[in-house]
Amino acid sequence: MKEIVYTEHLKLRLKIRKIPEHYPKEIYKNPEQKFFDNVEGNFIAIKKLEYNNKIRNVMIAYEQKEGKIEIVTIHPITDEKIINRVVSRRWTK
Repeated sequence: MKEIVYTEHLKLRLKIRKIPEHYPKEIYKNPEQKFFDNVEGNFIAIKKLEYNNKIRNVMIAYEQKEGKIEIVTIHPITDEKIINRVVSRRWTK
């Protein structure tokens, strides 16, 4: 399996948003949904996880580089935003 690397931006977001440190790897390894972001050029993975005492969609954006996966950012996302990005074709499967 490829090495999974957390960017400094991701580490900051985990701290600011108080997201458990293992969530990015968990989302990457077992996503419920996967997309490609045609605007940013990143891969997207989404999984429902507990966040702020609720079950929410949590998404990561990541890049596939030589021999490694670089996770760029993480944040909760609503079903509506997911649908809008798919309908607008910003995100494709």
